[in-house]
Amino acid sequence: MTQTPHLSLRWIAALLVVLAMMAAACTAAADEPFDSASGSEDGDGADGGGGGGVEPPADPNCNSDNARPSRAPGEFATALPQPGNMPAGSYMETIQDQGVLRIGVAQDTLLFGFLNTKTGEIEGFDVEIGKLVAEAIFGDPERVELVPIQSSERIPGLIDGRFDIVVKTMTITCQRWGSIDFSAVYFESGQKVLVREGEEEDITQMDPETRLCAASGTTSLDAIEAAGVTPVAVGGWTDCLVLFQQGKIDGISTDDTILAGLAAQDEFAKVSEGEPFSEEPYGIGSPKGHPEFTRFINAVLEEALADGTWLALYDEWLRSTLSDPLIPQPAYR
Repeated sequence: MTQTPHLSLRWIAALLVVLAMMAAACTAAADEPFDSASGSEDGDGADGGGGGGVEPPADPNCNSDNARPSRAPGEFATALPQPGNMPAGSYMETIQDQGVLRIGVAQDTLLFGFLNTKTGEIEGFDVEIGKLVAEAIFGDPERVELVPIQSSERIPGLIDGRFDIVVKTMTITCQRWGSIDFSAVYFESGQKVLVREGEEEDITQMDPETRLCAASGTTSLDAIEAAGVTPVAVGGWTDCLVLFQQGKIDGISTDDTILAGLAAQDEFAKVSEGEPFSEEPYGIGSPKGHPEFTRFINAVLEEALADGTWLALYDEWLRSTLSDPLIPQPAYR
């Protein structure tokens, strides 16, 4: 698989912030630039909002202490079907017939899914993980349609059929299993805090009035509220960074992988040291009702882990920022 050469991380970061600040200036009211709100996973639910809808029940087959196990590769365990020859009646055949794999991705998450302003292309680790599925279906990793979305659009978009999979730093939870299917874990992350140099970075020691920002429709908001500080919900992660740089919030809290990309865009920001205060296993989301597709995706991920492709993608996109990886270990029900 060929990869797009990297541009200067600082150069891309600066442009991302400028674009986000221009958007914020056009859309935010001067007296109410953001909402303080408790988070919940129904922000990623079927109603598509940041709450107020009816939460679907959690998957009864999911262990609330460990939501990671997915469907075993089954018939694809020994060999994947030949690209361009997907099994009749399968969801993979439906995708093959439509000509492209539609992937819901971020365009504001440096390292994982971000807009390269020189090429106009969305790129990053998550994008390349999604392309592995396209390559297995078509024999061509570029047979994709990348659909930029906010976190709160991930589950509604799968339910509505706007895209076929979501690869967007999405934590596997039992509540989400109630609405969609997940692959096995393709990346292990954990929640930390980004603050200004010299300020309190231990969330358990922060004043309850401390304002920590996170994107709507993420588990990060729930963790902030559970820690006893004030959650601030916004549309996307660059929105958080803009508010942080304007001094309108005290910090940002989410997965350490996302914070690493934000910290690269602000020389005065620091990601908290020590162990994360939550576990955030990422999975590829897909529509319910197609268990063969989940098994197929898991076989693709297993192959990428076994043949070194996963590690090569990590080295290209993440190692210089995140250091040594925690290799995901597939687990099945």
